[in-house]
Amino acid sequence: MRLPVTVDEISAKWLTAALRFRYPGVEVTSLKCEDVLSGTSTKVRVLLEYKGTGDDLGLPARMIVKGGFEEHSPLMKDMYHNEMRFYRDVLPFIDMNTPRCFYAGTDPSGWQSIVVMEDLRASGATFCHAQRSAGYDDVAARLVAMARYHAQTWDSPEFAESGRYGWVGERFSGWSLDYMRRYLVPEVWRHYAELPRGAAVSRLLHDRDWMEAALTHLGESHRGKPVCLIHGDTHLGNLYVTADGKPGFFDAQVSRAPWSLEVSYHICSALDIADRRKWERPLLAHYLTHLAANGVETPAFEVAWQDYRRDLIYGYFIFAINETRFQTEAVNTAYAARFGAALLDHGTVSPAQ
Repeated sequence: MRLPVTVDEISAKWLTAALRFRYPGVEVTSLKCEDVLSGTSTKVRVLLEYKGTGDDLGLPARMIVKGGFEEHSPLMKDMYHNEMRFYRDVLPFIDMNTPRCFYAGTDPSGWQSIVVMEDLRASGATFCHAQRSAGYDDVAARLVAMARYHAQTWDSPEFAESGRYGWVGERFSGWSLDYMRRYLVPEVWRHYAELPRGAAVSRLLHDRDWMEAALTHLGESHRGKPVCLIHGDTHLGNLYVTADGKPGFFDAQVSRAPWSLEVSYHICSALDIADRRKWERPLLAHYLTHLAANGVETPAFEVAWQDYRRDLIYGYFIFAINETRFQTEAVNTAYAARFGAALLDHGTVSPAQ
């Protein structure tokens, strides 16, 4: 079906057609856009009225319509499509606490992909934020959840080309690799190094050649290691806590990767620098314990520790180059500072300096 590409095109008629894929007979009689939250993608909160069957089917009065409604959106089509497939093709088969999904689809004649999901605000969820670092118990609870969903696809035969997850790409290939290369152009890299986030980290981490070599080495080191489905972007801005205290995940950029890429990314982005120094080893041990409890033959702690330390470079890169139209400079600076400190603590510095 054709998908709206502007907020004004989100109508009761269109949403009725979208919802009928999963809820035959439903009819949206009235739709009002209450909020428009811009970012990498746009979240539109809509207030709905139904003709009888909406209430009968348990559909809520408010939903979030998430898609590409910005000037930059055509450039992000692969990212939107990847998230749509996460909701449509992954979530039915793995145990991850996410917003309820009512529709997920793509427009085969264009670049747009849209997910219609639960409004978490209406359910009493508490949203996490980059500038409010997490406590030990919160991170430990999320690592338990990660161990569970990582184990469900650990080294799965479904990653074969003909398998259920054959479409899921690696983090260092395809559109994801193309995205990273865009920011390693010398003048582009220099632009981001000169922003406040650059001042928040050591000059040793400003070396573009070192950054490119480190990412290349990271991609090569992942070859041959067991992979699993990862959420792909577990910084605090993509996390919430339900009203009953359970950790939740949204804004997934699912990929196949070793566990260490996700665990290092989450621990370092979520914790205050001083807390991370105290807690990262016990938190890693906590994750490995729960991974083993889910039936995975886990690596020895010291091997896992080396993988964890090595993969911190990825998180630093993401927030060193993250555009301010996606996250504010305050958010990018907070994360860059956390990852930059971790790289120095673990001896990852530019060999050129």
